Amino acid sequence: MIVKSMQVLITVLAVAGMLLPGTAWAEHRGDDTVLVGGALARTGRYAEPAGRFYNSITMYVDQLNARGGLLGHKVVLRLLDDKSDKQTSIKLFEKLITSDKVDIILGPYSSGITDAVANVTERYKMPFIAHGAASSVIWQRGRKYIFNIIDIAENYQKGAMHLAKEIGVKRIAIIGEDSLFPRMSRKGAEMWAKRLGIEVVLAENYATRKQGDYTALLQKAKSRRAQAIFSNSYFADASAQIRQMRELGINMMMFASTVGPGLPRFAKDLGPTAEYVLGFSQWEPVMALGHPGMGKFIADYKARYGGKPNYHAGQTWAMMQVVESTVIKTGSFDNVKMRDTFATIKVRTIIGTYKVNDIGINNHDGLTFQIQDGQRVIIWPPRLAQAKPRLPMPKWSDR
Repeated sequence: MIVKSMQVLITVLAVAGMLLPGTAWAEHRGDDTVLVGGALARTGRYAEPAGRFYNSITMYVDQLNARGGLLGHKVVLRLLDDKSDKQTSIKLFEKLITSDKVDIILGPYSSGITDAVANVTERYKMPFIAHGAASSVIWQRGRKYIFNIIDIAENYQKGAMHLAKEIGVKRIAIIGEDSLFPRMSRKGAEMWAKRLGIEVVLAENYATRKQGDYTALLQKAKSRRAQAIFSNSYFADASAQIRQMRELGINMMMFASTVGPGLPRFAKDLGPTAEYVLGFSQWEPVMALGHPGMGKFIADYKARYGGKPNYHAGQTWAMMQVVESTVIKTGSFDNVKMRDTFATIKVRTIIGTYKVNDIGINNHDGLTFQIQDGQRVIIWPPRLAQAKPRLPMPKWSDR
């Protein structure tokens, strides 16, 4: 009778909004588990980078359970497929919080989806590390329950722009799809170009759903005598653009992209066409970076998945390190208390130190790499460079 009365009381409190979904539900579920959930792009246009998220999360949870779980609770993982779709992701996060009653929420992939989902998590006061989003505007909306761990979108072309200046580039084209992250990385590219005295002769965004043929856009860049193209792009558009540049015989001193080249299949799929392309990375599996725990993570990931982790996998592992440290320091799964810990904790991760500012942004510096002999090689900043840049790019006819 007492148990039944308690169950009724919990239901009433939840309906009344007094017991927020996710608050200390490990204690109320009636078992010895803690539910960790999120929605990732298992299918759709973001499936390639988000797949690296999935790899790191599942491996981390397996290892976490092997050493006793979280606060003595076995971690049960529930990762749903948002199909790379914003509206689907919103619905799934609502379900995870209100119906599944997850104790800990994990963020999705892409700035656009994260920005939309953050409205849901904010409403229910569910804190999370947005390891799949870099657009700083997300943290400029007065939110209190979302935290950043990676370098912001405005810095993705920073290193490439400095290198362009060094090799004498004076006129550039900035292109990218018309969605949140590419718009913010374009904003940053324009800012860095202005600071360095480089003229932007073309700045254009293309419709997200109309990707494939970039002939007209590339020809426009050429007609305006651009010497370099800065592409704020994902995998599909970045690979299509460099392939079409070769087919059209359009020569540039530099082609710098953002997300696409950082995925292992970029160099693998494009082969020689990928050579000399510049890309941005939040982290690389290079021991000289010197962050604790890197060696074991790289070895474990390679043993489990057959290849080295890229930065998407690395930043996800770092996010999980912060989540674990936060739970331990908080001593419970209480949403609000965890939020306060996320806001104040300092954690050394495999990609660097996590310590956010007053609006939840972490101070993390990314890297610029170049595809050289089929491999991603760090070329900027100089203090971390593995090799000298091979710039300007040779003409297609000279390769």
